[in-house]
Amino acid sequence: MKIHRLLSASLLVCAVLLISGCGYELVRDKGIYGGEIMSLNIPVFTNKSLEPQVSGFFTDAFSMELAGSGLFQINTAGADATLQGTIVSVITGPGALSAAGQSVQKTATAIISLTLTKEDKVVKTWTFGDAEVYDATSINLEDFNRRAALQRIAARIARRFHSQLLAVH
Repeated sequence: MKIHRLLSASLLVCAVLLISGCGYELVRDKGIYGGEIMSLNIPVFTNKSLEPQVSGFFTDAFSMELAGSGLFQINTAGADATLQGTIVSVITGPGALSAAGQSVQKTATAIISLTLTKEDKVVKTWTFGDAEVYDATSINLEDFNRRAALQRIAARIARRFHSQLLAVH
């Protein structure tokens, strides 16, 4: 019985040491490009589309995604690099029609470009696009549904961007 307890205690100590060792490695590897970029400025994205408020959706989505990753400090004084985003286009078109010929679903499509700069030199550029179908049966809810679809598109693109950064990391 004493050997069993001793073995259990030894396994518990080994598990704790392994877990704490992994935590050390995670904290040590912050930033990207070999730790050269550990903080990012993310100014409000430029909106070249005719869709109002869309720059806020994308700026918020990218800020939340990258801040939540723990890889970067976001919008701090003297940041290592700047991530500039431009909403190139937002297009809304019919997705499905009712028997009466009324649009009951529409598709929102957004295309954005991103530029990562360090000391006013371009490090890398990206272009992303995504689309989502939303409900357009109620004229009272259509605008709300379109904006919600655009917010989900922004969040998905931010996640894809973040995963590409991790691949570089």
